[in-house]
Amino acid sequence: FGLRSCTRDSKLCRDGSECVLYRYLCDGEQDCEDGSDEEDCETSCSKDQFQCAHGKMCIEKSQVCDGVPQCQDRSDELQCVTLMRGCVHYCDNKTHCLPAYFLCDGEEDCLDGTDEASCAEDKKEEDTSTTSVPSVLVGPSHPIKCSFGFIPCSDNSECIRSNYFCDGEGDCRDGSDEAKCSSSCEKDQFQCAHGRMCIEKSQVCDGVPHCQDRSDEVECTKHMEGCSHQCDNKSRCIPSSFLCDGESDCSDGSDEAKCGMWEDCSDTEFKCTSGQCVLATMRCDGHPDCRDRSDEEDCTKVPACNTKLRCPQSKECLVQEWICDGDQDCKDGTDEKDCPVAPVNCGEFQWLCKSKTKCIPTAWMCDGMKDCNDGTDETECQAVTCAPHQFQCGSQECLEPNLVCNGITNCADGSDEGGSCHTDCAEADDMRCSQGCYNTPQGPRCRCAAGFRLMEDGLACADVDECEVQTPGVCSQLCINTPGSYRCDCQPGFIMEADGQHCKITGEPFLLSSVQTDIFLYGLRSHSLVTLPSSAKKAVMSLDYDWKGQKVFWVSLEMDAIMWSSLEQKMTGSLIKGVRADSIAVDWVGRNLYWINGVKSRIVAIRLAAASASSLGQSIILDEDLDQPRSLALLPQKGLMFWTEIGNVVKIERAGMDGSERRAVVNSSLGWPGGVAVDAISERVYWTDERLRAIGSATLDGDDIRILQIKETTNPFSVAVFNDMLYWSDAKKRVVQAAHKISGKNHQVLLKRPRQPFAVKIIHPMLQMGTENPCKKMGCSHMCVLAPGPRAVCKCPPGLLLAEDDLTCSNLVNSAFLLLLSPSSVTQIYLQSQHTAAELKGWPKHLALQIPSVNKAILMDYSLKEHTLFVTDDATSSLSSFRLKDSLLTSQGQLLELLDDAITAMAVDWITLNIYWSSYKQPRLQVTAVTGTYTAILIKDGIIRVGSIALHPPSGRLCFTNMDLEATGSTATIVCASMDGAERRVVWKDAVQPTSLVLSNNGDNIFWADTSLGTIGSVLIDGSGYTELKVDDGLAAVALSDNILLWITVTDKTRLWYKADQQDKKLWFEVGTQVVSLKAFSKPSQMGSNPCTESNGNCEHLCLATPAGRTCKCSYDHILLNDTHCSPEQHCPAGSRPCLDHLSCLPVEKFCDGHADCADHSDENCVGTNRRSGAERVNLDAQQCSQRRCSGNGHCVEMKEVTTCVCSLGYSGDSCENQLVKTMQGPIVYAAVGLCAVVVIIVAVVSIGSRLSINGKRAHSGDLQEQMSLCKEICLDLE
Repeated sequence: FGLRSCTRDSKLCRDGSECVLYRYLCDGEQDCEDGSDEEDCETSCSKDQFQCAHGKMCIEKSQVCDGVPQCQDRSDELQCVTLMRGCVHYCDNKTHCLPAYFLCDGEEDCLDGTDEASCAEDKKEEDTSTTSVPSVLVGPSHPIKCSFGFIPCSDNSECIRSNYFCDGEGDCRDGSDEAKCSSSCEKDQFQCAHGRMCIEKSQVCDGVPHCQDRSDEVECTKHMEGCSHQCDNKSRCIPSSFLCDGESDCSDGSDEAKCGMWEDCSDTEFKCTSGQCVLATMRCDGHPDCRDRSDEEDCTKVPACNTKLRCPQSKECLVQEWICDGDQDCKDGTDEKDCPVAPVNCGEFQWLCKSKTKCIPTAWMCDGMKDCNDGTDETECQAVTCAPHQFQCGSQECLEPNLVCNGITNCADGSDEGGSCHTDCAEADDMRCSQGCYNTPQGPRCRCAAGFRLMEDGLACADVDECEVQTPGVCSQLCINTPGSYRCDCQPGFIMEADGQHCKITGEPFLLSSVQTDIFLYGLRSHSLVTLPSSAKKAVMSLDYDWKGQKVFWVSLEMDAIMWSSLEQKMTGSLIKGVRADSIAVDWVGRNLYWINGVKSRIVAIRLAAASASSLGQSIILDEDLDQPRSLALLPQKGLMFWTEIGNVVKIERAGMDGSERRAVVNSSLGWPGGVAVDAISERVYWTDERLRAIGSATLDGDDIRILQIKETTNPFSVAVFNDMLYWSDAKKRVVQAAHKISGKNHQVLLKRPRQPFAVKIIHPMLQMGTENPCKKMGCSHMCVLAPGPRAVCKCPPGLLLAEDDLTCSNLVNSAFLLLLSPSSVTQIYLQSQHTAAELKGWPKHLALQIPSVNKAILMDYSLKEHTLFVTDDATSSLSSFRLKDSLLTSQGQLLELLDDAITAMAVDWITLNIYWSSYKQPRLQVTAVTGTYTAILIKDGIIRVGSIALHPPSGRLCFTNMDLEATGSTATIVCASMDGAERRVVWKDAVQPTSLVLSNNGDNIFWADTSLGTIGSVLIDGSGYTELKVDDGLAAVALSDNILLWITVTDKTRLWYKADQQDKKLWFEVGTQVVSLKAFSKPSQMGSNPCTESNGNCEHLCLATPAGRTCKCSYDHILLNDTHCSPEQHCPAGSRPCLDHLSCLPVEKFCDGHADCADHSDENCVGTNRRSGAERVNLDAQQCSQRRCSGNGHCVEMKEVTTCVCSLGYSGDSCENQLVKTMQGPIVYAAVGLCAVVVIIVAVVSIGSRLSINGKRAHSGDLQEQMSLCKEICLDLE
């Protein structure tokens, strides 16, 4: 038959004949027939230990006389002088002394049972005694203590189970449990065979005995799912997976009795003495993987250790974090000896025991269990609220009605006796009370049965819904309220335990965990341990599984890919390559995989059936207002996703899996939320918190926040939830642990290995079953995702837009779109998506694009033909261009870089790509070739400051605003001219603060937004036909697309409005993002040609269109020859060049040297790549002025020795001190620091941090220091 296998906590004797509990080893008594349990034991105890009297067992001296016998002969509790308060009764060989009210209270407090002996005889003596005051043993002066689910008998002598009342058998000595019982059951009830107990018919043959004689489960033909073993007098049948799993599922214990052989281990596995299977490669590797450590016994040589430490005698490999961690890793226990006493510092959600030696979670206080060594967590508790049917004493105890006015004092203050107890309930009282009457010291009172409460009228009784009022819930899964009671039920796939309250799943669940580069499968019942094939060379930080496809998906940091391994341990492959994924989650219903891309701050989804890395198989779900998303979890059953945010504002957010209905669900009681998981059974979201050293949870709506802060959650990384248990990894201690998900008790160590564990999941087929896929019938052309419900929604890959049928993705080549510019990104929204919704609380369908190396974008323009975006950056006083391809912006370099200046207006001629611009220190209209090599002044005289420029290349017209800063009231004019600067004239002079100039597609109308007047104005190009539209407060910018006018207002939110022809204005959407510029583009808006279209109009330098034709213009240091050619000017000496204003010549080396030498600063108008290396830019205190004088929200402008502020969009006031928009974007913590504390491995931090740093994000110094301190706590491997 092979070796006998032992259950958990047991060890096999050497001869294989029997198993003994570990606590019986070396206890001084022979338990194995061969005596092997008493071999290799210490012969003497150390100085700080106590030796039991009859053997060799040693215990800590602190355990002597603590009230709990550790020695098998109880010698550690003999001759103890410590007595309990109120001591009157000695017992247990004088090791305990109890107060009087513990005697005859229905509970055995003495192990020898003497506190409950002779109680019946004493009661009889009391009945015949003439003494009016009962003695200590006749009736306790305190109310009888009954546990939950028990009720006292009328004579107060004992407690019996509540379901034993009226069950046809007398359980109370006085027979009161069978008094006043109904003699027959109702039609919809079942009567137990041997008595009068009635139960609901739905409880018959449900696998849980409710009758005391189990007659409700006899002759049931319906067996439990997977029925393999019948027990409890054939009233219960359990599946084979419940047998010998270390948990008793049968009341008779037969499922754990005579446990013999486990299933044979495979050829690649080693069979532990206990029957557990582990990988053969783990045999004699220096680390015990068998729970009985048998894989490290009888090794032919001392194993090599990759770690620097090993146990001094038993030679197991150790890591520093395991020494004095409270868990014995060396067989000889040396890793837990001579440990220094660590200072006790309790966390925010912990309570310090009065002994000041231990911290416990605040939830453990007054929970009925002593968790402090001194028991102080169960003292000074508030008075217990009595059950609705009970009587409350003046001294706050709770009594059953039959203990009131019964001649025995049960309340400590005697308030249950005397008074009007002699006034009996009259017949009229019984008639008026719906469930009867009982006597009280205050007179007759209506009574209600257990499970009912008295209504406000004092007469009627109403049912108590135990499913709602009990916290935590009385049932582990489903609770069904019944009249006067309740019953528990289980989710499909689970079986009710014998206790009628807890559920257990059929089939063995497995823990899936990544340990550095390895992926482990650990059997939670069999404790088997196997690895899945993995090609990872760097740590696997995130993983998930798809049961239907039998695959485990994981993130490869070194390959920038999402890989997969088959569960049958044979095949591997890749789902998609070339992606940066920080966290992944499988949508097993909609058949998609989601991931967080920390580089681009977005959440992306791809079809599980994707055949390649093509972008056509994926869709961007969310990409706006994401700071530093850390971890992702899905709840496909409801179409929801949750993620943690560790950026500037830490929070836990939720949205539909299509990105809709987004909101923050938890934004308090958070420190550094890392891993996240969803419990579908209890409908709660769980998260790890590195800073709080805790695991938190809340409802799916963010209510009922609970923080579990126990000593084992010091460094939680990843978390998973299954049934009643919580599982988490600790990368610092290198352990995967489990505990009860509500209480944090029943703590277990599951995996403990020298390498670091990271991701954890629980695998079981029932966790991914039972939900219909709504995408099956949807018919999406490209991709279908789940929305709240769940319901199906079609999504499109980047570059395609969903058509009006909401099914088909169409090409966007000829579609009109908006660009909304933010300080470091630009958002593209196609106008076709207007049909999807209005008044959105968030972005419509869009594409968010990060602008590389830009932190303070102010102005933009775009060329449809070249797919090129032009952006000015106030942070670097520069103009750059970016190519848009495959939903990414790629830098094409700087076109212009100024010194201590800023560009105030900019527009691009989309035919020649010449750039028209002006700046603060160069307040003139200039034009620069797209190469940056040629610049010419078009208009200089009469310009104070150009605030906006609009071009219409087909007609050769341009318009600009001229801000008159000298005039009272800060008036401005709108000027139009030819694109060569000629034929200049004012077309409107009554503007105040005009901005966002835009010409109609035919070039006949000019539109602008007057932010001071709150109007959108327009005139014909000749200045006639003025019209205006009054809009809401906060007008900031306007755009025009064909016949649709669009504008944004900035108040508490950024809102985008639109108006078409004669229709009323409509709100399209509102967001919390800062928007600094708005423009609209379409094929008609950049359609047409002019004489410059072909061959640059034959102009050598600049070709400038006019209404009559074109003008060739040379760069400022050249002169025009033959109408088209350019020749260098000769009036400057050799080796020098003229300034742009031609007023002076400077040596060539003075240009772009970082110091303004020309009076007009034009020597520092440089193409970014042409500034001489080594040239230091001289700070002429312009930036200091902008920071100090303009609050950092604008620019200083000097006019006739008077400095004034020109405020950036969204700010106002003399010093730009008034913020008009509450932006959602703020300083973003470097991921190389932020993720260090959370991700806890250097390889991942370096990888992710280097990616996020591309965005130019910066951290607060305080946050930086705290993150670095968190990082230093983690010791990381570079394996």
